[in-house]
Amino acid sequence: PGSRSAVRPLADGLSMGESAQQRCIWEALAMGEERAVKNMDLGAFDWHSPHPVFGSPLHAILFGKLIVSADEESDTNELNNGFDDLINADYSERKSRLSLLRFAMRCGADPHVVAPRQCDVSRWWGGERGGDSMKPISFAGRSAFECLLAAKRSIKLRHQDPNDDADWTDELKAVDEAVEILARSTGAAFNTIAVPEGVVATWESALADTASADVVIRVKSTSVKEDEDEVQAHAAVLQGASAVLKAMLSTQAMREGAQKVIEVAGHSSGAVRLLLALIYTGTVSNTDEGPDVNTILSTLDLAHRWQLLHVVQMLAAAAAQRVDADSFEAAADAALRLELPPLLSSCRAFAAAHPREMRARLASRGGSGPAVGFQSAAVRSDVEKVLSGEGSEGVPQKRRRRAL
Repeated sequence: PGSRSAVRPLADGLSMGESAQQRCIWEALAMGEERAVKNMDLGAFDWHSPHPVFGSPLHAILFGKLIVSADEESDTNELNNGFDDLINADYSERKSRLSLLRFAMRCGADPHVVAPRQCDVSRWWGGERGGDSMKPISFAGRSAFECLLAAKRSIKLRHQDPNDDADWTDELKAVDEAVEILARSTGAAFNTIAVPEGVVATWESALADTASADVVIRVKSTSVKEDEDEVQAHAAVLQGASAVLKAMLSTQAMREGAQKVIEVAGHSSGAVRLLLALIYTGTVSNTDEGPDVNTILSTLDLAHRWQLLHVVQMLAAAAAQRVDADSFEAAADAALRLELPPLLSSCRAFAAAHPREMRARLASRGGSGPAVGFQSAAVRSDVEKVLSGEGSEGVPQKRRRRAL
């Protein structure tokens, strides 16, 4: 199904204050160009900013370009002149836009930034006939989250119309996934600053410089000796980052201080390497999805043990964005054990959004697959409270709209 937007003239001087680089970022977001956005220099880009043409970064990813000037509009082009949107995109572009949406949320984009009054347009889906049977949604003064929920209501009503022979299943599935991503607002209360890329590159080089490393982290993921691995690091960096590590490495009476060897059991070398990357640079390699959630949660435990609080916050925020059916119990268990409210809020939001699956797991005492029972008594108790409404303080009311 195609989409149509009500068109208004482009405001004069709308983007005169923007650099060409900033305009490219906005256009790439609106076109769903995931790889292009991730390869751009985003150091000066404000993920919280409203925009008179694109609404906000999340509006752009979800709905493309909101304001199309009269000279850009084409009577034969129903795809907003190359600026498609999540609902009207094909499978490949939807996947790219959803991945870009996750990336934007990790960068700090706010789903509650409202589109400026200049975005006084409405949109509907279903081609030329869509406007007759589908309630249009408007953007001015509404956040990306509000617009997404409005789009879901509009499409769902159309999908349930017995006189409409169009199948909107795929569109609704994509919208549901986007709602879930936006609902996982981390609420992390830590400050970040932009630094030149060269600073990060310098610390990446320091981490990779094993010749000057003076500490060995011996990793034992299992009791089997063949599963041991060694990762090298620098005592000065570790001591500067963690009071726990400083005590271990500076006290000659302790084995770690005397031998400069730290034993780590029950974690993979991947988790230790992720921890070091965050200690040294605060970043990870720019891969498609980054580390998997199990590695993140393992690293989170280790960072908490060594009291690397800023790393804990980064990892908790990343885990909150990745909660799914497979990782739910592990994530919820970590959130409850380590007392991490943002991660716990995301887990409770997931539980509230998937009541049938949660009840099936509560009823199961064993089994395998999606219906496997909860192993953690604390998680089981918390899920029961969420489903009964007692744990609603951890689930903002807007998240319950997923059931509409």
